[in-house]
Amino acid sequence: MTVVTPRVSRSRKAVLVLLRTATGLVLAAAALGAVYGLPGLVDAIVRLAGDVPGLWEELTADSP
Repeated sequence: MTVVTPRVSRSRKAVLVLLRTATGLVLAAAALGAVYGLPGLVDAIVRLAGDVPGLWEELTADSP
């Protein structure tokens, strides 16, 4: 059986707190990136969807 000293226990707790904090910061950054990037992404998709009929006509047009 392994004996865990109080010092080791504190160190483990500190490492876990740091990992949880880092995970929270990464998730928060990802959420903010999604929130701020979403309008531009939606705009690009809408523009592309508006161009699809013209692109389709261009692709399916008979070449002279």
